[in-house]
Amino acid sequence: MDLISCLLTIASIVLLYLLGVQLLNFFSLKKLGRFPAAADYPFVSILVPARNEERNIEQCVQSLLAQDYPSYELLVLDDESEDQTWTLLSRLAQGKTNLRLLPGRPLPEGWIGKCWACHQLAEQAQGEYLLFVDADTVHQPSMLRSVMDAAHYYQADLISGLPHEKVATLSELLTVPLITWGIAAALPLPLAFALPSPVLSITIGQLLLFRREAYERIGGHQAVKNHVCEDMALGRLIKARGFRWRLVDAGAVTRCRMYTGLREAVAGLSKTIFGALDFRLGVVFLFSLLLALLFCLPPWLLLKSFVVPLPRPLVGQALTVSVLALLSWEIASLRFRLPWYTAFLYPLTSALSIFIFLRSAYLTLTGKARWKGRLLARRKMRW
Repeated sequence: MDLISCLLTIASIVLLYLLGVQLLNFFSLKKLGRFPAAADYPFVSILVPARNEERNIEQCVQSLLAQDYPSYELLVLDDESEDQTWTLLSRLAQGKTNLRLLPGRPLPEGWIGKCWACHQLAEQAQGEYLLFVDADTVHQPSMLRSVMDAAHYYQADLISGLPHEKVATLSELLTVPLITWGIAAALPLPLAFALPSPVLSITIGQLLLFRREAYERIGGHQAVKNHVCEDMALGRLIKARGFRWRLVDAGAVTRCRMYTGLREAVAGLSKTIFGALDFRLGVVFLFSLLLALLFCLPPWLLLKSFVVPLPRPLVGQALTVSVLALLSWEIASLRFRLPWYTAFLYPLTSALSIFIFLRSAYLTLTGKARWKGRLLARRKMRW
């Protein structure tokens, strides 16, 4: 019991630190739509890679065609889709002068599919700025103008926007909050903005705005061509080369529904989580242990106390840690407009996340990871 009590004390300290980071980020993460209007608006290329996106592509493209921005082009690349994506795109393109459709070329060896698609899009783009958006996003007419306002305000070479993540099923409630909580608690953003270390960056691939010159000087998507978490890798390159990166809350102008079922959610997160942790097995184990200590052990002790009598001080400690954990998840849910009751699922979300962490590492290290019908590159084990 002394060991468990010591672990709960450590958990309390860690959670108090995380709550401090979350409160700092709560007010530091600025929202798109609240920046001063830019003095001028340069030509922008909106670039959308799409593979097997018949469920989302129409709504995404229609929302991008409706932007109130004065000067932009929209390029959509069909990455050898096996469904009706190209047919739907062809229908949408009729009579649209600012929409260009590109058929993707075959995937070369050594490339991840999305990186290859984005590379082809960038080759054809004419804009001074390149805005990469995922095909499962939907945008308000003010999105492009507001993200350019943020780029001008920060004088940023890369703006990464966190969309509002829609959740409608239990599967989504158990998986998506891991992303929003992680962003809210992972890094103190003012410190990450101020320090040049590439590790201190978070980038979200659903909305990435690059100043073209900076994008080309870091080597573009070709520089991260075999990285399954290319958004994080690009953000680290931007910081490593001395360029300016900023993260913003894009929830008011962009929404996204990444997954609709548990199988799809687990597969999608398993594809990227290990890459987001820089393919380091030791970090996976460390994060898994932290999730178990902070969010699984205390609720389990409380439940156990109803069956087996436990010392009252220990139960009190477990209750304290559980309340702090609930508060931590509730802050993230409120900040990113998830249902308030999502926070109460945090023990299940954490347990599922541990499984996804370990699964992601296993599939990547054994070369069994797949996404949208393609086998992903195998990675060597690093600690």
